[in-house]
Amino acid sequence: MIALITGAAVAVLLLLTLLRLVGGPTLHDRALAAHAIVLKGVLICAALAAGAQRAEWVDAAFALVFGSFVVHAAALKFFRAGTFQAPMSRAQEDGR
Repeated sequence: MIALITGAAVAVLLLLTLLRLVGGPTLHDRALAAHAIVLKGVLICAALAAGAQRAEWVDAAFALVFGSFVVHAAALKFFRAGTFQAPMSRAQEDGR
């Protein structure tokens, strides 16, 4: 019962985070909100797993966390560099 109440509370926080995703002033705020939404989804999945006593859902939550980490790291690299390709030469080697 406590796990289901926790899941419901996290769902309310998820809705508040959706507001941050829509109204974030910068692109990095929106990326951080997207990452927080995924993590809150994982918390809901874990709470439902504990409430239903299903261990398989915890495995799904772990897979979601690891996948979202890779996707968000790639997205933030793209936001910073503008490309996924590594630079061909470093600035100090170019003499800049």
